[in-house]
Amino acid sequence: MTPTVAPYGEWKSPIDVNFITSSTVSISNLLKHEGTGALYWGELSGATNGRTTIMTRSAEGVTSELTPEPFHARSRVHEYGGGTFTLGSDFLISSNDVDSRLYKVNLATKETTPLTPENKAWRYADIEIHPSEKFLICVREDHTEDTPQTVINTLVVVRLDTKEPNVEILAEGADFYSAPRFNPANPSEFAYYSWNHPFMTWDHTQLYYNHLDISDASIKVASQTLLAGDDKNNEESTNQPRFAKDGTLYFINDKTGFWNLYSYKAGGKPELVLSQPMEAEFQDPAWRFAGRSYYPLKSDCTKIACSYIKNGVYNLAVIDAKTKTLQDIPTEFQTIKSIYASTDGQDDILLLDVGSYNIPAQIISYNLHTRAYEVLMKSSTVEVPKGWISKPESLTFKSTGGRVAYALYYPPTNADYVAPEGTLPPLRVLSHGGPTGAYASDLNWSINYFTSRGFGCVAVNYGGSTGYGRAFRNSLRTKWGVIDVDDCSAAATYLVERGDVDGNKLAIVGGSAGGYSTLACLAFRDVFKAGVSHYGIGDLEVLAKDTHKFELLYPESLIGPYPAARDLYLERSPLYSADKITCPCAFFQGAEDKVVPPNQAELMVNALKKRGLPVAYVLFEGEGHGFRIPKNVKAALQGEVSFLGRIFGFTPFDAVPIDIINEDAISK
Repeated sequence: MTPTVAPYGEWKSPIDVNFITSSTVSISNLLKHEGTGALYWGELSGATNGRTTIMTRSAEGVTSELTPEPFHARSRVHEYGGGTFTLGSDFLISSNDVDSRLYKVNLATKETTPLTPENKAWRYADIEIHPSEKFLICVREDHTEDTPQTVINTLVVVRLDTKEPNVEILAEGADFYSAPRFNPANPSEFAYYSWNHPFMTWDHTQLYYNHLDISDASIKVASQTLLAGDDKNNEESTNQPRFAKDGTLYFINDKTGFWNLYSYKAGGKPELVLSQPMEAEFQDPAWRFAGRSYYPLKSDCTKIACSYIKNGVYNLAVIDAKTKTLQDIPTEFQTIKSIYASTDGQDDILLLDVGSYNIPAQIISYNLHTRAYEVLMKSSTVEVPKGWISKPESLTFKSTGGRVAYALYYPPTNADYVAPEGTLPPLRVLSHGGPTGAYASDLNWSINYFTSRGFGCVAVNYGGSTGYGRAFRNSLRTKWGVIDVDDCSAAATYLVERGDVDGNKLAIVGGSAGGYSTLACLAFRDVFKAGVSHYGIGDLEVLAKDTHKFELLYPESLIGPYPAARDLYLERSPLYSADKITCPCAFFQGAEDKVVPPNQAELMVNALKKRGLPVAYVLFEGEGHGFRIPKNVKAALQGEVSFLGRIFGFTPFDAVPIDIINEDAISK
């Protein structure tokens, strides 16, 4: 069949908004009950309308919902959550976002029993049940005085052996706590890590090894040992403590410059699991609780299945802690983001969250003996022909000052269409959030929504991104609004000079911190012809004054201490350089966003509106930081493609026009 000739941006595509919202499922926190073989996971889809429910599948393959409406298995600790539920012998413990309480859910009857008092100011996450099943330890975030400076984080004990809700503080004093984990070989021992402002989890944390005094009357910490992260070295991040069944504590630490795996046995000293450190990252940044990038094998806990990132690429491997060696396991997958070790008879089985540019995120059961795998569940229920999926090209390019930056370029891809000869596609330059984060080569439906319509998309891993070691990550320190802006601009220029895209049709797009980089690119560089900010930051001073506790002092490392560096905050704020912005911009914002409140978008919208620039503003009620409700996900995609079509002079086939203030100025 001869492809139809049509302008870039006007190609018809089967990847439409209904496809994305109705056929895609977000799967999280997969757990296996080792006694029954049943699987449990959190599921968010179009059918749940923004609600995360807990699903279960029996060993025989029967799937059912464990927590029907209105139960909402979500935690808002740190606003990003994670670690929402965990398994016991015949029950499950989960946070319920409806009232913020912890509930005990009977696995057989699905009956739910509240474990914590009625108090919506208390939020719970990262739950660890004691082997006796008489109590659990978890993180509690107290919003009784709900300002970033007065929110209190603690580790608490929740009794499971009392009729009335019973919560006691176990550890307090640090600004943040994470990952309480019991030692199965000695249940009176547990580990956790904590940290204090102004650090983030990837900057500096402290790992503690603790002995508990357990009695019917109380549960207290009897003694404590600091294993990693003393205050003499603020360049050491420790995450993901996990005990093996023999009592060995494993954890990830980056004191060598990369997140590598370490081990500790009581009475000894922490040591690197491999004979030499690798220049590779054995985890992603801990934005959310309960990361799981490695897991000791069930058959032999001196062998650890792991995922590591080298030069932005994920790899699956098994480490032998006895021989201190690593064996790579080749797979067809390009992302491996969660690992859980189990068994099937005599074979070790890995439950993996995997994906690739052309494979939707899915959970597989991978047999380490046979090297075969079975797909257990997929994030997409529809198979899309390969002719509509864009294959990313890995880019390494020079930026300002000779620095190297990285990106993934997704060219326009549609089996049914070609563009007129002599024309080049528009380009969406994507700036990731965080800014401590990174793009990976997984199947991104929103990117393919645009590439299948004739857009090029380049996802930039600018200086500060993870996956390239601490030095690259730290390159953004005090340089936010400079390094990221340089690298996003350089990515666009690189593709223009290479002849891939139209230099007159360059758009910069980003969400959250990526939304800030988007607005900063428009204010401080003359490269882009349009911008799209999803819950982005326009006023850094407002961010310093009005955000949540988790990121309260994050800007100190990115810009400088406030208010001492107030002039720098103003200098790098797009709001105070709005007079330098000369191109149209669209804003999409959640009305209930606590991380980047709506006033950030509204300040920018008003400033650009007064200058007579074309500007669109879409506020979504019921949404927080990121869009979950299907109708809003649809509106954001259709609104953006319609906006860019209006700016660049084409009409997308499924455009739903949005209101553009000063629209008459577009043609000028």
